[in-house]
Amino acid sequence: MTSTLSDMLDPSCIDLELGGKRKPDIIEALVKVLGRGGCVSDLKKLTSDVIEREKVASTGIGSGIAIPHAMSDTVDKTLLAFGLKRDGARFDSVDNRPVTLFFLLVGPSGSHVEHLKVLSRIARYLHDDKFCRALHDALTPEEVIAAIEEKDRNSP
Repeated sequence: MTSTLSDMLDPSCIDLELGGKRKPDIIEALVKVLGRGGCVSDLKKLTSDVIEREKVASTGIGSGIAIPHAMSDTVDKTLLAFGLKRDGARFDSVDNRPVTLFFLLVGPSGSHVEHLKVLSRIARYLHDDKFCRALHDALTPEEVIAAIEEKDRNSP
């Protein structure tokens, strides 16, 4: 696994004005953001893979946070994108609140262990209110990366 989340997140894969109002639109927007990094072979297939995974159970974990994720043969390494939607979006969250913070995690088919390790790390980081505020307050992709770098340094 990549040693830190900040190493995984390219500034080009951060959108601080994420489009969309509903879950499918948000997922499509996040996949397009991830596609900016040039590591996705088929954006439509990846969007479909993430939407299919979302049908199993919503990844809206509450408190304005969602971590949509999937494994797909459209990527050959684990990738991460971040999106901020300041006015929130409906995402079938467990607490029915609008979601403002989105991390999209995708990995190659069969990479279950790495996928779960990264997913767990993201979820653990997002339990920190100070970290979430820093993400909300970020005005540039570099500020998002800086917040994640700080969290990486201060987490076991």
